[in-house]
Formats: sequence, structure tokens, C-alpha cells
Amino acid sequence: ILADIPEDAFIAQEEIFGPIMAIFKVRGNSDEEAIRMANNCEFALSSCAFSASAKRARSVASRLVAGMSAVNDLEGCTYMSQSLPFGGCKKSGYDRFAGPEGLRGLCMIRSVCEDLIPFIRNSIPPPMQYPATGVGHLFAQGLIDMFYSPSWWGKVCGLFTVIRYSMSAPSKKHVE
Repeated sequence: ILADIPEDAFIAQEEIFGPIMAIFKVRGNSDEEAIRMANNCEFALSSCAFSASAKRARSVASRLVAGMSAVNDLEGCTYMSQSLPFGGCKKSGYDRFAGPEGLRGLCMIRSVCEDLIPFIRNSIPPPMQYPATGVGHLFAQGLIDMFYSPSWWGKVCGLFTVIRYSMSAPSKKHVE
């Protein structure tokens, strides 16, 4: 057990593998400061949050940037259960093994698209085709707004943008 470790100490900024518990003093007993300190590291394999209040520990653990978190328990419980995905984030890695997520990592997942209705063919819309007309980016922005705008008004504006740049010839101000 290492106690009263400065936040910028070497052991606080490196990934520790071994039976070591690092304890830091948190100014003002502040959850926000504890979370900031814990997330202020380039490594993030696993984390633990301890508190006499399970609700408080759960709240802190949910805001820790780490591949695995334990609430009022040692981090070992997160990797001893083989049905849970194991892995980190930041410099501790981004992939997982174990659990359904780990199994997917062994698969080659891909998409295959084909025209479902024989007489309807997908093609690149004319504003996006080569040679460039100068409005392809505006047409694409309309598509993005139409499909992904969080508001109905944004979706309608996106639809009108798509129609506008589908049916009109490019103006000279859009052509480079």
C-alpha cells in the first residue's frame, strides 16, 4: 500500500501490474476532484470506487474513464467473471476479450449491400458524381441534416437542401 502519493508521481502516471494499492489525498473530500485525478492518467485499464455510500461509489465509478470499474470492490472482480468483457482505454488498449464483445473481436464483421428491388438501382447521386459540379458537399450536408438532425425542422431543411442541389445546375459561386 502506497499512501499520500503526489498526482504527478511516476507511479501515478504509469500502468501498475502487481499487488499495489495507490492511495491519493483528495482536496476537500470532493468527488469531482477525485474523478479528475483518477482520469488524469494516460492509462485506463480498470478502476475502483470505494465509499461508505454505495450510491456515491456507483456515481464516481460511472464517471471514471476506464475499461472496467468496480464499486466497493477490488478491480479483480471485473476480470474474474469470464462473461464480462476485459480491456482498457487510452494507452491501456481499446479492444476487449471475454464476453460477447471479445468473441466479436475474433470475427470478421462486414457489410454487404445489394439492390433488393431489381428495377431500382442505387447509384451515386449526380451532384456527387465526377466531374465535380461544385455542389456535392452541399448535397451531402443536406443528406446529413435530413437523416441525422435532432429536430424535425432540421430534417425538413435537409430534405429541401437535397432537392435544391439535385435539381438545379451549380451556380458560378459554388464552382471552384
